[in-house]
Amino acid sequence: MKHLHRFMRRMAASVLALVFCACILSPAASAASTTIGGADTTLIPAEEENCLSWFFGSGDTITLPYLNIKGKGLQRNVTLDLTDCLVGITYTELGSIGSFVSSSAAQQAWKAQAVAIHSYLEYSRQYGSSSNALIYTPVDQIPSSAREAIRSAVEPVKNEILTYNGSVCDAVWSASAGYNTQTGVYGTCASVDAWGTDVPYLKSVESPYEEQYHNKMRRIIGKDYKYVEYNDSRTGEPYVSADTSHKDLGGFVQYNTLVSNGRSYRYINQFVSSRYCFDFGADASGTPCMTYYGYGHGVGMSQCGAVGYAAEQGMGYRDILRHYYTGASISSSGSSGGGFFGWLHSLFHW
Repeated sequence: MKHLHRFMRRMAASVLALVFCACILSPAASAASTTIGGADTTLIPAEEENCLSWFFGSGDTITLPYLNIKGKGLQRNVTLDLTDCLVGITYTELGSIGSFVSSSAAQQAWKAQAVAIHSYLEYSRQYGSSSNALIYTPVDQIPSSAREAIRSAVEPVKNEILTYNGSVCDAVWSASAGYNTQTGVYGTCASVDAWGTDVPYLKSVESPYEEQYHNKMRRIIGKDYKYVEYNDSRTGEPYVSADTSHKDLGGFVQYNTLVSNGRSYRYINQFVSSRYCFDFGADASGTPCMTYYGYGHGVGMSQCGAVGYAAEQGMGYRDILRHYYTGASISSSGSSGGGFFGWLHSLFHW
């Protein structure tokens, strides 16, 4: 009986394969190719791309519903060579960090960034969240020395993603994390403190190299580590008072706790220059002001912290990722051999 069941499954799979092969020959032949920046890139209409991916799997490419491409703006249904995609976004995010850290440290930081990018893109594809904030620099626009250095870091890890309990992680990151003036600790922000949602792998963790490496990466980030603001960024009124006492490990004011000039703000993530870590006080002349630290929401991996850990402690990319994404594992994305025919293959080897 077992053998008969196996035979029937294989026969059904064979019939399905023949029918669907006939159905897809025309769409596959009509897909239009476009080269963007020297990458192996194809722009395919959404319904055809989804059909082809379902049949054949993604191979060594990645298809994104939307992607910002430098010089072209937001593009729809972009299919890129996976390595090219990760190289281009990693370059946008970290640039040529090899100019101020050792080549080995740069390799580990680029690897960590590439795995975080791949995880974030995969999470966006699976759960429909937006990845529009990422910018892909076409690979032929990257200086050759930087391009090849980043490619050598990315290629060995291109199929790796972060997972938690078997599901891909929303591996967010920011340029640099915060500073807790009460404890003297530099650290990241927990998701529950930034956004009110407790994600188990996005906890507040120490990150000691924030200001040191932000200053080194100032040209890439484009902002100073500290910023002083005298007027409320929402109302334009001068600061008179503010309660910033409810803080996490890294000094980030907790979600839904800030009272400024007598007003309670439900959201804390809309402050000057996207800086979420801040303290209320006064400057040297006694004028009330808010002092901001770091750049970005501070949740997940800190880019400055990752570079610092690699350079100062010789930390490898896996340890960097495990540090910033609490309890996460590094898994293969299984980008090769998926789709309908991958399923058929499993049937014939059942």
